[in-house]
Amino acid sequence: MPASLSLYLDLVRFLAAIAVLLFHLWPQWMPGFPLPWPGHAAVIVFFVLSGYMIAHAAHQPGVDLRTYLQHRAARILSVALPALMLSVAVAPFAGVTPIHSSGPMDLSPAAFWGRIAASLLFIAQSWNLSLAPPYNPPYWSLCYEVWYYVMYGAWLFAPRRWRWPAVLLAMLCAGPKILLLAPVWLLGVATWHLRGRLPSGLAVLFFYGCMLAGLLLFWFDVGVLLRNRMLVHWPEAAQQLNESALFIGDYLLGIAVAGNFLGAVALGERLKPLLRIERPVRFAASYSFSIYLYHMPLAVLLWNGLGLHSPLQMAAVLAAMLLALGTLTERQLPLCRRVMRRALA
Repeated sequence: MPASLSLYLDLVRFLAAIAVLLFHLWPQWMPGFPLPWPGHAAVIVFFVLSGYMIAHAAHQPGVDLRTYLQHRAARILSVALPALMLSVAVAPFAGVTPIHSSGPMDLSPAAFWGRIAASLLFIAQSWNLSLAPPYNPPYWSLCYEVWYYVMYGAWLFAPRRWRWPAVLLAMLCAGPKILLLAPVWLLGVATWHLRGRLPSGLAVLFFYGCMLAGLLLFWFDVGVLLRNRMLVHWPEAAQQLNESALFIGDYLLGIAVAGNFLGAVALGERLKPLLRIERPVRFAASYSFSIYLYHMPLAVLLWNGLGLHSPLQMAAVLAAMLLALGTLTERQLPLCRRVMRRALA
């Protein structure tokens, strides 16, 4: 992948993680000055980006099922396991008063550990389940993505006669809610396969036009408007689908994001000015997964446990804690890959 394109995708990844953090914490910090941070929309960006990057990694020379499993397990577990441990560590200090986006705080021991177990197995969003680890609602998207990895890996690497049974078994484990957003993830896969086919003369139009289309879809809450129209005919959809209830708008946003990525690929040399900020962007992006999965449990600890209610002070301490935890976990991805390689040897 060209360095300039990789850098652009890293920049998108980091900005999406920050958007999710601000979506959750800004109302707690600045209740009198609300701003419409794109939380759910940023997750859709993550899904398309994930599909693109997984397709890129899975089609490299020499990649087989074992390598695919090693890399995917290392990437997910290096942050998911510490995130679940963080929920357990925060519990004695969390109290019972919820903060914005913290989820339920007064869980019984059975409910608490049930959520941890379901999240550990990535079935917390399967079928009728709609659970999240204590104090960590953003984890829901991971329970979607893991099954997309499994389905895609089964399709690519299972023996031909077992391909469809393996994919169908993964679909059965995932359930309808997760499958409903699978087309968004597959848009990223399709974008990778279509890379380089967009005429260079259309690159600027796709890059900026699709970026603008995505911003307009978010700004005018098109997904919410379409969902509300759907609820007239299907009143139970919001409760039954939960995070997937915005699926129509998510498809439109996913198309816009995929178009932007196609434009970015076709821009080629015109993305090279980004290389001037390569070092800070690469560094920041290497913490994006940690920012996404650790910020809510840490926010509960700081706000409820330590009583740190000053937005500036809390933001500074939160940034330091994210930096420390990310350095110990996400930044140790090569070590995690070596561990997974030995485990699967």
